[in-house]
Amino acid sequence: MLQDQPGLLNFRLLRQLVAGLPKEGATLKPYRVALLATFSIEFIHDSLIAYGFVNGLQVEIYQPGFGMINQEVLDAKSGLYAFAPDVTILAIDGEDWLPEIYTDFMDAEPGGSPNGVVDRLQQQIGSLVGTFRSMSTAPLLVHNFAAPRLRRAGIADLRLAEGQAALVASANTALGKVVAELVDVHIVDYAALVSHFGTQQWHDARMRLYAKSPIANGMLGNLSLEYMKYFRALNGLAKKCLVLDLDNTLWGGVIGEDGIDGIQLGPNYPGSAFVEFQRVVLDLYKRGVILAMASKNNPADVDVVFSNHSFMLLRKDHFAATQVHWEAKSESLKRIAKQLSIGLEHMVFADDNPAECEQVRRELPMVTVIHLPRRPELYAGTLSAEGLFDTLSLSDEDRRRGQMYQQRAQAETLLSTSGNMEDYYRDLAMEITIASVDPSSLARAAQLTQKTNQFNISTIRYSEAELSARLTQPAWLAATVGVSDRFGDNGIVGVMMARTEDDGLNVDTLLLSCRVIGRTVETAMLAHLSDAAQQRGLKKLRGRMVPTDKNVPVRDLFDKHGFSKLGEEASGASNWELDLEKTPVQCPPWFKTSPR
Repeated sequence: MLQDQPGLLNFRLLRQLVAGLPKEGATLKPYRVALLATFSIEFIHDSLIAYGFVNGLQVEIYQPGFGMINQEVLDAKSGLYAFAPDVTILAIDGEDWLPEIYTDFMDAEPGGSPNGVVDRLQQQIGSLVGTFRSMSTAPLLVHNFAAPRLRRAGIADLRLAEGQAALVASANTALGKVVAELVDVHIVDYAALVSHFGTQQWHDARMRLYAKSPIANGMLGNLSLEYMKYFRALNGLAKKCLVLDLDNTLWGGVIGEDGIDGIQLGPNYPGSAFVEFQRVVLDLYKRGVILAMASKNNPADVDVVFSNHSFMLLRKDHFAATQVHWEAKSESLKRIAKQLSIGLEHMVFADDNPAECEQVRRELPMVTVIHLPRRPELYAGTLSAEGLFDTLSLSDEDRRRGQMYQQRAQAETLLSTSGNMEDYYRDLAMEITIASVDPSSLARAAQLTQKTNQFNISTIRYSEAELSARLTQPAWLAATVGVSDRFGDNGIVGVMMARTEDDGLNVDTLLLSCRVIGRTVETAMLAHLSDAAQQRGLKKLRGRMVPTDKNVPVRDLFDKHGFSKLGEEASGASNWELDLEKTPVQCPPWFKTSPR
């Protein structure tokens, strides 16, 4: 509904629907959003709750009166901290915080400039955000500053050494420096958003003066969509895999009918539009998005294009899975998901054919479907519009994910030729590196807690700030797990966290990327925790298994490693204990360990 008609009426209808949902057995994840603004922004609530619903979040909003940012952030007893938000947004406006640059620019002495305003901003923001981080571990999103609505010096502004444009750029640079020094504080590129839609469309001149509400109602949904990119990333909801059609998607025309010389792909329009689209897809690959193809075609015809067409930017080895045949696209998607060991809800399917899109929507409603528009020059913008694949950071593992899936395929080939599983493990020549979480691995560790669903005993999501706080507490152990094998380095693929309590070490988090499931890495992880507990003089290793719809592969973890079941709750969660004096877990002999 929102994809076709993202209007105020539908926002309101969906908000009412969310309000009427039963609290018991709700399928939406509760998500508390604190919205602090220097201007009136309460009209955004409808769209924020509506888009949250579409993304599986039941958004609850705390918003004090506008202009209350300092009072809320600096007072430890304020409503902000009592609300305990999952994320906080500082929607700051340049006209409110930097009048010397925006409205009062021409009041400076002739030949002078608003000296020191950027330095004061840096100090003010630094103190405010630093105070927030000392009182809360919630992620913080901060607007940057949009270009002025009016250039007070007219066209002469760009000739001034410190014109409005230059000062706004300096203010945004200063803001970026402050944010870079703090954990889990992120910039919302409000300036780019306003520029994209246009200053005149973005602002409501009357409401800005009448009700201190400068954003036009029609633009609030676009701001909500921008926030949603961060919400998805913070909740492990960013998509992982892009599945692409081929004919009239990666190139114009039908290869089986037009032949390699007849398809549209090259320097001249419309072929140039398909080249541009491929470049955007290749960028996603380099950001760690898994690529797959699903095409109704003859495999030999497709191979000819990838092998011989001089303007193909994408290669066959960029694709982790290939389904080229004449069966239904929904069947192709199911096979791709099984081959890659990812959930269908993490997949995006892009196709130019409305009938194919509808067939996938009907059969696989959990898959996000992008129906590409008729004009190929709009493909790139359509694929990128919602930021479905956006993450908060780009790790080395992200950049190398495509290569890692190729390594996984090589490992699976090795498995098929091995006589037994132990021979396979030894032939892999695996080396495991267990290292304490530190500033260099903090972002990756948090990312894994946010994204890993299948091999995850609790699926508790942690922000960087929450993990950072644990590193200062002696009772906590937090470590990353890296695995390399004969085919290459898989990077950081696991995280474990545990806390000393009474006579035992209680496992809070143990998770593992699907890329290395089935290699006994989890046994090596439990062996490390056993050793760590004994080194602390503890006698027990305890764990809690919280079943979800997706973590079936990890359900028997404690049972198969000799833990005793202490009990099971009505929710299905169970508690387990291992007597370390009798049966500590041993690291499998085929691993070479390299603790850091």
